[in-house]
Amino acid sequence: MSTTTSEDFTSFLHVSFPSAIPSTLSDSDIPHISHDLYPKTSYMDNEKVEISSWLTSSSHLAAPDEDEAKHIERLGSLNRHLSTHTTLLGSKPSVADLALYYRLAPVVKKWSAEERTGEKGYHHIVRYIDFVQNASMFGLSLKPEEKVDIDPSDVKFIHKPIDAKEEKERKKKEKAAAAAAAATATGTEPSTKERQKILPIGKGKEKPNGQPPQEAPQNPPPETSVNGAPAAPPTKKEKKEKAPKQPKAAPAPSPLSPHLIDLRVGHILRAIPHPDADSLYVSTISCGDPPGTENTSVHSNTVVRTVCSGLNGLVPLEEMQNRKIVA
Repeated sequence: MSTTTSEDFTSFLHVSFPSAIPSTLSDSDIPHISHDLYPKTSYMDNEKVEISSWLTSSSHLAAPDEDEAKHIERLGSLNRHLSTHTTLLGSKPSVADLALYYRLAPVVKKWSAEERTGEKGYHHIVRYIDFVQNASMFGLSLKPEEKVDIDPSDVKFIHKPIDAKEEKERKKKEKAAAAAAAATATGTEPSTKERQKILPIGKGKEKPNGQPPQEAPQNPPPETSVNGAPAAPPTKKEKKEKAPKQPKAAPAPSPLSPHLIDLRVGHILRAIPHPDADSLYVSTISCGDPPGTENTSVHSNTVVRTVCSGLNGLVPLEEMQNRKIVA
């Protein structure tokens, strides 16, 4: 496994972004330079935290002393993440993408075809590496011999698309199993809150400061009359029948109007076949969105959306280029 330093990565960035990357860039500055590299992209606070986390993860992938089993586990986790994300943040480019490409590209370059797109290969990592080195949104200046040679049509095994609900349930089960294993290993007992979920019959909740729990109230003995016979139960007052409430009148429906529909004319700047689905195209579309709009990125100084459409096989690829659509 190759080893890299922050100085090497800074030099790599300086080639593509000479005006944004100073020669005195320190390790602590790297997580904060995404906006300098991509000034038209805004980053929320949670995304800045995510960038720092991905920078740490990418450094682990390149660590020479990384355990092989742990390395495979990290690659599998990254591959699953990229199966539902165009970039590490979703659709926005960041310095974390460049760091991951810089450290993973030499690794992917050595992979065999089976390791890349075989049944146990890392299809989405390969797709991501090819995207970062060729897409203009990342702004990398790479010579042809520096790029990883990737043939999008060379797919050894086609996986079924990942179901988002199943993936969420899988992560939930893994988290629960990890928590249970940690509790078993440390021998910790359930918390007071967890113990209170199941209480003995007739017992109340435990009080603080070690006070005993309250006993459940016992049923009072039945009342007796003077001669010792049980007293007659008190007669209940008859309830007055309430008049049924009149249902509220339904609000009058607002008249239909064309202004309720948000129709936009989009311009397809680029369309390519989806690397993992024969029936899909991946289109880069300009819809006139303002900078910083959610689920958008920047392509050739234009705010765009990346859209998948099931038109492969129905519309020729050349007819998808540079055409107008209604979104």
